[in-house]
Amino acid sequence: MSICAHPDSTRLSAAFAPPFAGLAEAPAAAPDCWARGGQRFRLHLQYGGLALALRTVTAYNEDAAHLFAAALHPFLREAGFACPSDLELVVHEALANAMIHGNLGVDRTPSGSVQEMLQFGELVENALADPQRADRMVWLSAAVIGHTLHLAIEDQGAGYQGTAGGRTDRRPHGMDLITDSVLSLRRENDGRCLLLELPLSQRQLPRKAFADASVLIVDDNPFNRRMLEALITTLGVGRLDSAQDGVEGLAAIEAHRPDLVLLDVMMPRMDGLEMCRRLRADHALLDLPVLFITALNDAKSRAACFAAGGNDVVSKPIEAEEVLARVRVHLHNALLMARLNADHARVREELAAAREAQETLPPTRAQLDAIRQRLNLNIKGVVENSSELGGDFWTLFDAGPKRLGVLAADFSGHGLPAAFNVFRLHVMLSRLPRRPPGPAALLGDLNRELKTLLKPGQFAALFLGLIDLEDGSLTYAGAASPPPILIENGRARYLPLEGPPLGAFADAEYEEHRVQFPVGASLFVYSDALVESQADDGVLVCDDNTLLRWAGETHGDMVATILRNFHARIPGDPPDDLTLLHIRRE
Repeated sequence: MSICAHPDSTRLSAAFAPPFAGLAEAPAAAPDCWARGGQRFRLHLQYGGLALALRTVTAYNEDAAHLFAAALHPFLREAGFACPSDLELVVHEALANAMIHGNLGVDRTPSGSVQEMLQFGELVENALADPQRADRMVWLSAAVIGHTLHLAIEDQGAGYQGTAGGRTDRRPHGMDLITDSVLSLRRENDGRCLLLELPLSQRQLPRKAFADASVLIVDDNPFNRRMLEALITTLGVGRLDSAQDGVEGLAAIEAHRPDLVLLDVMMPRMDGLEMCRRLRADHALLDLPVLFITALNDAKSRAACFAAGGNDVVSKPIEAEEVLARVRVHLHNALLMARLNADHARVREELAAAREAQETLPPTRAQLDAIRQRLNLNIKGVVENSSELGGDFWTLFDAGPKRLGVLAADFSGHGLPAAFNVFRLHVMLSRLPRRPPGPAALLGDLNRELKTLLKPGQFAALFLGLIDLEDGSLTYAGAASPPPILIENGRARYLPLEGPPLGAFADAEYEEHRVQFPVGASLFVYSDALVESQADDGVLVCDDNTLLRWAGETHGDMVATILRNFHARIPGDPPDDLTLLHIRRE
């Protein structure tokens, strides 16, 4: 399955979650699948519903009915409805009807005997082996309209063609199982579209949901306060406070930080509009919902409540059910927001801890000083992430008394998935033997292991070098990495480098190169962000020729100089994870 946007929609989502633009698979045999069917599919998307379009063979093998029914649970919950208990059964039987008797053209329905079940299964497998039928599209879509769930399953089969020109129901599969679960069942487009309506019940929040909630009532009329308190108590709200005017109301908010404020407009000392304006001036309280309750019910007065920063307005004399319904909605949203803020704080803490851990992966200053004393190699590297976590990584490893391994990796993507792959690679490198194989063979080993670990679409660009100080050579290999630069006597040149990315192909092969690395020579390794990043004017910050000139002209700290030149055009975080590594043989 792959993700594509519906032609009539500008929205796209990678999961079954509203707003949803369609999760679809476009078959090679039917590139015009959108034009040849799925009318209800389009209509339900326009209503903000869920939609899934797949080839029959994929829908059959991947249990699309279960996936779609599972996606409807949070969709309905978000809309405030409870999910029907037999929803998955309805989707499963309707989809089976469309796939088996529609797209695959299997007319028979087994009676239940073992022999007939085996024969029926053989007919279905034979039909799936026919690309023309297996590649036909099936569309599932659903939308909430009123208090009903409208469900449509559409196929590209032959319809109900009778032998004498009439219409014959040749798709009875499972329909008797679901007729009692739906309000209505009808067909369109000669039976190629099955339309179902399922009843929905309002999802009621349990009383304990508001046990930790706090509500503040601000009204100068004691009768109104007591009546609202009695109403709110029925919701199981844990804490109720009251105030007689805006001055007391602001003080109560400062002291108790409620989850919702019920606010009268006309009060002495400070009216509700002024209190709300002052409340919104405090940026720490921007998320606090305010529900105005006022006798001023003309359009201008209601507009003034919203202009002051109110979230909702209820007119007096109040209707108990209306007040309870609106309080329930605002409290629910406030609790969700509080939970979301807590989750964000937890994620920030976890990201900070992960970033600290990631920063410990490259060699420390003490380790680099020890290498310089032992091997006369001056090494400096830097990694700048484009987000909290990144997929770039560099390290060194011991390959013998006078040999040093150098590795720089750039995993696809950003954030936590890319950083997780960096830790995976670091663990793999910790298992290297004391005398590791050559760069090409080592890349092959890493590739085979990463191919089994990485998800589809994930891969790594990687440079791997082996510096041998006994014969003054550099042996290296690369996997989709930009070519490194060798600098000798002030002359910089690119080293040849080729090879497929790591983790993309199981049978990838890598070519090994060997060049001289004499005293005074240096090696500059970098990730593609250096030569592919564009400034605000759309011009590359550093093309290949510019980088070669920078490397040849730099006589001091090459990493600091090139990084300074880069950030002169792109201040702040780079648009992609950036690695710079310079090794000079002194």
